[in-house]
Amino acid sequence: MRYFPYLRGRMYDLRGLKALVTNGELAPQIVPLIEPVRDSRELQQTVTALITAQHPFSVVANPQVSVYGLNSEKLYPLPDFSQLPFYYPSAILAPDFSHDFLQTSPGQRSLLIAPNYELLRAYAATNVFQQVSGILVPDEARLRRLAGTKALTLTDPMPFVGRVEDYASLPDAFFAPANWWQTIPERWGFGDYGISGSFYFDKGMPSRAIAIHLVYVTADGSLRVHHFVSDSNATMSGQKQKFFEALAKLAVWAPEHLRGLNQTPALSALLAYHTQQKFPGLGIVKQLSLMHHWQLMGRLLTSARHEVNPLG
Repeated sequence: MRYFPYLRGRMYDLRGLKALVTNGELAPQIVPLIEPVRDSRELQQTVTALITAQHPFSVVANPQVSVYGLNSEKLYPLPDFSQLPFYYPSAILAPDFSHDFLQTSPGQRSLLIAPNYELLRAYAATNVFQQVSGILVPDEARLRRLAGTKALTLTDPMPFVGRVEDYASLPDAFFAPANWWQTIPERWGFGDYGISGSFYFDKGMPSRAIAIHLVYVTADGSLRVHHFVSDSNATMSGQKQKFFEALAKLAVWAPEHLRGLNQTPALSALLAYHTQQKFPGLGIVKQLSLMHHWQLMGRLLTSARHEVNPLG
């Protein structure tokens, strides 16, 4: 079973991924699926780290958000992936889609990302549809039915609210990356957009509140996400204070709820800022939250093979 976390190539997402790969802490069952948004040194270095570690990964050939795909001349060009046996050629089924995007060499599996039923239906009788290894689709019956045994659900498990402070009214929610524990024999993977969600904003929007989002596993194997929201949200100022308000809630909540597999190195690093009373910046907070999620998923995928109790 393979897990495909879908990243939009933001700086701190890539830094978290690079740190895990460099330290040998990213489980081999986790195959990052990167849709580039910026021609950046961080993207180049992250891809290089994945290649050095010979860790399976994919870079979307035709990104559909931001500006990466608009300029063919790159300041930080990516290496040739065509002969890497652990690489997954991938592309989005969109107006600029080309059959060439999914060419494979020995050992490679290709992935088609199909967010649109009409386009997928139009390609259903083509060679691409027949030859592709997996088709990532939203968790909708008609798309799963059309993709058949090649369907790999790509879910958006993050509850969407209008404003960050609104997470305070929904502190805890079900987090469902394709019901990872209910493995379907003919399907070999699943994916999700993680705590970033499927909506992409090219520039961050200012917010009155700060929220820390933590994914965790319960005793029955279900995944949930808890939102720790700051209190002093009347104005835009005071980010440091707001961070410590949210982190203090996590520090109180964690000992009872984040046990067993939930006790990841990234979670420990995040909680250390509460002890030190140090504000690392919101980018690092997001990075550690993502790293915690990926470390947890790696443990879950390993324990699922051995039927380990998630909370041990």
